[in-house]
Amino acid sequence: MIITIAFDVNNYVEVMEGWPLKHGNMTFFLEREGNVLKKVCLSFSGVGIEHAPNFIQATEQGKSADLKISSGGYAALARKRIMNWQTVVSGIQIIDLDYDSFDMRFHAENIEEESRIHFKSFKSSYDKALNSACDFEQIGRAFCVSSIPDDRIESTSHYREGRLAFEAGRYVDAYNNMFLFLETRYCDGKTKTAQQVELLSKDQAVCLSIEEAAADLTTSNQTDASERFNLFDPSASIEDKVKALVLLRGKLRHHSLKSPHRWDPNQQDEHKAEARFLIAVVHDIVIKESLEDIYAPATLDNFREQSVRSGNEIKIRLTTHRAKNERALELNMSYPTTVVSSLLCVNTVRHAIRACEEGGQLADTVKFEAVHSERDLELFSIDFDVWAYTTTREIEMKKPIKFIRCSFERLRADLIARHEFSIPSQGHKLSILDVWKLLLHSYDHIELRDPTTRIMSLRLFINDGTKAIVSYRLGALARS
Repeated sequence: MIITIAFDVNNYVEVMEGWPLKHGNMTFFLEREGNVLKKVCLSFSGVGIEHAPNFIQATEQGKSADLKISSGGYAALARKRIMNWQTVVSGIQIIDLDYDSFDMRFHAENIEEESRIHFKSFKSSYDKALNSACDFEQIGRAFCVSSIPDDRIESTSHYREGRLAFEAGRYVDAYNNMFLFLETRYCDGKTKTAQQVELLSKDQAVCLSIEEAAADLTTSNQTDASERFNLFDPSASIEDKVKALVLLRGKLRHHSLKSPHRWDPNQQDEHKAEARFLIAVVHDIVIKESLEDIYAPATLDNFREQSVRSGNEIKIRLTTHRAKNERALELNMSYPTTVVSSLLCVNTVRHAIRACEEGGQLADTVKFEAVHSERDLELFSIDFDVWAYTTTREIEMKKPIKFIRCSFERLRADLIARHEFSIPSQGHKLSILDVWKLLLHSYDHIELRDPTTRIMSLRLFINDGTKAIVSYRLGALARS
């Protein structure tokens, strides 16, 4: 089989002619439109057919097969060989190649291989990897925020570049950009190791983010040995953690051919775990700032006023149900958006809970039903299990309640995935009011981790139980 790796040319370059050049099992050629260079390509012949794209059948019933595409290391080899060529030619012509996004093409060398190559080409790209599918309400509010300091703009640019570098597989660049964020914000122009360790160790926001990221490491399942984080022990002191991060910065920011311990720009995977960790640290700082601005009262008022004035709003009718069929509430609410989204539904739940609490009805409210006022179609519902309709309106367990398990489904990149987390608990009983508070806690926990999470459904369980004590689900209108 022949594998071809093709890199896009970013700048305008004219080449009057071109034909294939061979070296061993490699063939170098150019793709042009007229005389304009569009792609630089390198083909490898004699590649084993096992590197062809193939489908892996799902192990669980009802799941679709997965498509496995691997470059077999040929993409990295092509990148290194083309960089060799690019370095030589740079003296006479600058050619800017996109190494982060490239074409992979698969061609059979004989009849037997034809039937085993299911896909002829594939575009390697991280375009969708950073897509959070934000609602316009969040993006629009960000524009309504007043001016922020220039130093925040500059430092956040390092964060943004680092995220792009990570998704492109440039993990050293990702780490360096994340550290530049910390250096710009907190190191006051100091560059020596001891100075930076002292300054970063004394900053409460940085230390808190480092400790939270380290705590996540101890609870996460680091099954992939190639991504295992070994820079420091999670139980080490904050000073030792900071020092390890600073020392690695020094190593990755310098490069000497005389050093046997230098890092290889073509083998950055060995620093993937460190880059991921530092991204988590900086992301924690950045997202807190973003949420504080986006959800500030002045920002909300500005955005809502413009929404109502321009007619860009949705009206929702929500009906509550009480355990003993007593007088319930019918809430008519409007929101500054034209799109029915999961975020809209969660915000509606929060407002409805607050209204029930203010009306003294939350302790025996056991169901929400929300519909689109104009279209009369279901948006979402919340249902308590049968225990909430008993005389005591409590659920009592013989064994202690050690934790509440939250299981939710989220939509991302047109795929629905299930996630779980636990909320510590104690005692033997839960009331209706307790469960409403747990539901709010679950929404808050998910939003704090990722405010763009699209929750399709959510259920709460006691310990390792299999019967949900309360269920939240979106209607078809909100899922579309």
